[in-house]
Amino acid sequence: MMSKKTIPLLLVLGLTACGTMWKVTKPDRTALEQMLLSTASERAASRLTTNYQGQVVANLGSRLKKTFIETKNFKSYDTEYALHSIRRYFLDAGVELVDDVKQADTIAEVAAGALSVDTTSTIIGIPAMSLPIPFAGIVETEGVPLIYGKKTDRGLAKFSLSLRDAKTGRVKSKSFFTVGTAEVNTTTYFLFFDVIENDLNLPQQYESSSDK
Repeated sequence: MMSKKTIPLLLVLGLTACGTMWKVTKPDRTALEQMLLSTASERAASRLTTNYQGQVVANLGSRLKKTFIETKNFKSYDTEYALHSIRRYFLDAGVELVDDVKQADTIAEVAAGALSVDTTSTIIGIPAMSLPIPFAGIVETEGVPLIYGKKTDRGLAKFSLSLRDAKTGRVKSKSFFTVGTAEVNTTTYFLFFDVIENDLNLPQQYESSSDK
């Protein structure tokens, strides 16, 4: 028969457990946002050096010669990877890049018209609402897709390019812009069943079971 002192001891042991606590910090951009932005940037950048058939412009390196990429008007969020993508596709097209404008034959001026992520959604169920709560103000509620819901997260990049002679300043080619997009679609049926599709071209081991 257990004594009265034994029962509290067993309760304490039962409520005590060993474990490791991990603290995860959250960056300014989620991984999904970063993937959408970087993929859209790559697609817009790749079209700066290709023709309408998606083929690299012939003899681009010999036509531009030593090229300096001017980025003073490339102002947006998360520009580092976008600029890296632009430089990478110029290099892949056989263009010799220089870091000093005095050494350049061509100045390639790039600018960002858009580089961001937006979200659109459609639901058949309970719509999102603004509810006045006493002593708490207005509380925003999310929509509940009781029957059907679709949410699209889309990354969009718009880059413009102008080419001019580094010595004379004369235009070498007509200016143009390119657009790249990437998106993830989440479709919900009857509140609990989700189907996720994307065009991010992820390696298979990183795809969710819904993408296969």
